[in-house]
Amino acid sequence: MQHVTHNGQQISQGEEFEPMPGYRVIFVRDEGSRLILRDSAGEFSRPIRPHTDQPRPAAPVKLGARRTVLEEVPDARPIVDETIYLMTHQMCVPGGWQDITSTKLRGPRGQAGVYGPAGQMMEVGGLRDSARRMFEAASKQLAKHPYTRLDELLTKLRLQEGTGEVGGWDDPGVGFEVAELLAKANTL
Repeated sequence: MQHVTHNGQQISQGEEFEPMPGYRVIFVRDEGSRLILRDSAGEFSRPIRPHTDQPRPAAPVKLGARRTVLEEVPDARPIVDETIYLMTHQMCVPGGWQDITSTKLRGPRGQAGVYGPAGQMMEVGGLRDSARRMFEAASKQLAKHPYTRLDELLTKLRLQEGTGEVGGWDDPGVGFEVAELLAKANTL
């Protein structure tokens, strides 16, 4: 008899379990690298993923990627349950992260860290709103950054947008503009 593990419990062949609330599935069998399951609509299969205690490696950062960094600023004045933070909006450039804009603000202790570009995953609403406003302000500044135009050109080349006209993917001027933008951004 075959078994699978779900949420730390062993599920026997033919046994029913709930992978998510309100959705019942029966474990039918194991076919090597796939599980055969049955729900109210019929049988289906899913790949077996090995259990690992190690987290997935972080995805590689791409040039032009953006993030919000929240750092505590040492302050001699005692503030009860709050601290002063330096919130910085950054963009990935060759050699690291470039600060685009930053501001100091007050917030509850223990919120320092690296977050999404618009403050995604910030727990405190006030800090998240400040990060969103900073993201919108930085977007206006970054509209003129070489990497923004470079991203547009590379998308045009990958999708092969336009044919035969000036500025189309097959226009030699597009390649020259890409090289110029790379030089202007100190990439090459």
